[in-house]
Amino acid sequence: MDKLIYRPIELKSQKYKSQYVVIGSGAGGSVAAMELAESGKDVIILEEGFEYKTTDFNDNISEMTQATWRNGGVTPFWGKPPIGFAEGKCVGGGTVINGGLLWRTPDRMLKVWNEQYGITGFSKDDLKPHFEKIENILKVGYHKIDDENKDSDILINGCDKLGWNYVPVPRSGGENCINLNLCPTGCPSGAKQSTALTYIPRALKTGARMFTGCKVLKINKNRNDLNEVIVELADSQSKRKIYIECEFLFIAAGAIQTPFLLKNSNLAQNAGNKLEFHFNLKFVAEFEKKINAQDATIFTMQVQEFMDEGLLIMPSNYRQNYLAMTMSHFNNNEINNVMEKYDYCGLFVAQIQANSKAKIVSSFRKEPFVHYSFDDNDMPLVIDAIKKTVKLLFYSGATKVYLPIIGSSPIKNYISDLENQLHNIKAKNLEIVSVHAMSSCPMGIDDNSVTDLSGKLYGSNNIYITDASILPSNIGESPQGTIMALAHKILDEHISNY
Repeated sequence: MDKLIYRPIELKSQKYKSQYVVIGSGAGGSVAAMELAESGKDVIILEEGFEYKTTDFNDNISEMTQATWRNGGVTPFWGKPPIGFAEGKCVGGGTVINGGLLWRTPDRMLKVWNEQYGITGFSKDDLKPHFEKIENILKVGYHKIDDENKDSDILINGCDKLGWNYVPVPRSGGENCINLNLCPTGCPSGAKQSTALTYIPRALKTGARMFTGCKVLKINKNRNDLNEVIVELADSQSKRKIYIECEFLFIAAGAIQTPFLLKNSNLAQNAGNKLEFHFNLKFVAEFEKKINAQDATIFTMQVQEFMDEGLLIMPSNYRQNYLAMTMSHFNNNEINNVMEKYDYCGLFVAQIQANSKAKIVSSFRKEPFVHYSFDDNDMPLVIDAIKKTVKLLFYSGATKVYLPIIGSSPIKNYISDLENQLHNIKAKNLEIVSVHAMSSCPMGIDDNSVTDLSGKLYGSNNIYITDASILPSNIGESPQGTIMALAHKILDEHISNY
């Protein structure tokens, strides 16, 4: 077989064999695939989505969202309020549709993992060589200084007035960014170095094969302790299935899909019992002068003054589609007013390290059902985040701020107006989205853990997990770098033993 990437129609056989199968091609799966292939292992990569090349991406946000995101854009977390979760479904997974932020794991969280969870071997020094490798492959760097990222510049000015700490954001391919502002739907310039442009090609170059349009339904164990992976093919009206037998299995389907698959396969019934995630609160701010945020790009700076409290503030992606979605809980007059002032407005996000946790329910469904309970301890965090974000926006020159609260009115005075809006605020009235989920199959040493510290599934000799689900807890920062560093560490140990 000379071909490297297969669509369902090209998978003619019903049964396949490989020494290794990797499920998922995002941050964690791509690391597993590359390291295994480059060490000479026989590897098949299974991806539920399809391949999109740089030339396939365009500025039709609706079309690209349908193509590259699961469920056409939003997976609901059911609770009060419901939360919309964004998840990639394409070759490269979430690395194709995120902002490319590549942070090293915060020191405070490594300390928590060690002291509260008994996690050893994952210190700053232990992970350093893995981060260095990732940063080299993904060409991580900082956005070049220009006069186009005015939404970032105005926040910097506000922070300077308040004496708040802010930092430039390390991003994959950051130095080559040309401000197309299309990170969430695939970078048309190829500047953002997703795993589809880096890790996956290296895996394929050294012999790995990739099957796309392949949804893994179940994993069976046979009498020889081999894994049988049952796959349903897309592009098939008959829902044709193929069966792949492998000696070792690496699962990296994401923090929702991985525990769902484990539950459906009766491999780890405590998987998915604790899904942790960030709250993202989005604000629309209007300024006196044009800032043309649509001509900038996202996340070139981050306000870290309150990072130890679990709060980060930063500019967000800005296009009419995103503006309309963020304003959807306002009346038509307010939406029209903002659209008329489009060049004067920007989108900003407050990210909260939430206490709320979700649970993934299988209930014999083909898709996971995610239910969460709003933790009462999160309401003070939300109110504090709103107050601090609005304060910063007004110190940055905003004349009007729209809140992520149903039934609220635009804030024109951040002291008097804001206090009125926050009086008797209820959780059910909040507009919350999330793009970071983790910890649903945590590694650890206690009975709640799903994998051991080598990433191996408890109760199995040959199944590993290398995605966001194995993080012991919410890290309060974009997790791509941490996911990849843990995956590299797991693969290094596995390859040295086998």
